[in-house]
Amino acid sequence: MSISDLLSEIDCKRESLRKYGNQLADAQRYHDAYSRLYNTFTSNAIEGNTFSLRDTKMWLEDGITVNGKTRNELYEVDGHAKAFDYMLATAREMSIDDISRDLLVIIQDLHREFYRMIDFRFAGVYRDQQVRIVNASLLPPPPHKLLMMMDSFRSTFAELKDSLHPVILAAYAHLRLVRIHPFIDGNGRTSRLLMNLILVNRGYQIINIEPGDRSTYFNALDLAHLQETTDDNYISDNRFLSFIARLELEELKRTIELFEDVSQSPETPIPEKQPWFHRKKHHPIQRNGTLCGHRIRTFALKP
Repeated sequence: MSISDLLSEIDCKRESLRKYGNQLADAQRYHDAYSRLYNTFTSNAIEGNTFSLRDTKMWLEDGITVNGKTRNELYEVDGHAKAFDYMLATAREMSIDDISRDLLVIIQDLHREFYRMIDFRFAGVYRDQQVRIVNASLLPPPPHKLLMMMDSFRSTFAELKDSLHPVILAAYAHLRLVRIHPFIDGNGRTSRLLMNLILVNRGYQIINIEPGDRSTYFNALDLAHLQETTDDNYISDNRFLSFIARLELEELKRTIELFEDVSQSPETPIPEKQPWFHRKKHHPIQRNGTLCGHRIRTFALKP
């Protein structure tokens, strides 16, 4: 399916969802709560955090610590949940024009909420050293170029916000922020939060990138960055944008399924209807609690 066909189907599903309006407030609140839990789990898991979905729920909702987890993993779960709350509130309270105007402040605030417990010295602060992304083809820009590149990102976003389809705009923002890599760590999670902020603001659904899609996601991201250097049309045509569009379409279908179930049988408790509990893809964590793969992190280059 072409990207244009995907976007047409996405908009059709979005219109189907809009018919519910505010009629299902309880379902929406439950949807928000579960999205907070599931997005925290998936976004951390693809970066190597070994918290399962159950572990994440036990810590965030029940306050029960999990044996064998590091302090940083706990901080990542707490920080991402707080950053998610900020993302959702900002997406619903601000207009796209306000988001565009305050884009750089919002990005720093997202990172600050996520990273403050991990290392408050670097939370929301642009890096002052060169970093490398493990297994990526391109090297992030040197520190002295960050201010210029972030300001250029803000200007380009302002130019594109009214002309690009919102799903493409969100994917572009994610792609560009990862390419600049302004922070010492946590760039991927900040970029995914920014993408979801734009999606929610424009009336679309929060995207969750499954741990099982980790390789596909990172490969598409890397190819898009290479295409950026050689193709002026990379914003409207690359594998990464198609990947994000397909995920958005899946999330819209799941949300419609939930809302349809609730509207047809309102007497049934909402958690029993939650379609996310029945996903076919599973978190690739072995029984001993280790991740099937290596942690993707940035690290400082030695002089």
